[in-house]
Amino acid sequence: MAKRTFNYYLVKIVRISGWILLPFVLLYIGTGFTVCGKFGRVSRDWIKASETLHKTFAWPLLVIFLTHSIVAVYLAMRRWGWIGKRKKA
Repeated sequence: MAKRTFNYYLVKIVRISGWILLPFVLLYIGTGFTVCGKFGRVSRDWIKASETLHKTFAWPLLVIFLTHSIVAVYLAMRRWGWIGKRKKA
């Protein structure tokens, strides 16, 4: 069995964080529109629940987004040749 490289695990991190990020972003946008009243008339309880969810999702969304984007940018720079391969010691 071939040894898996460090880049293999980075690609897995990007893919997994991307799939986790997708529903988080959709929920964040949906709750934001609900709080702003862009979905029409909604009950006061629904607005309060949406506001709570919106505030709760802020930090996890930021962590997942930063993880996804930093690793993706690193891989893109490696692919473009801006970051060279490491020399073995």
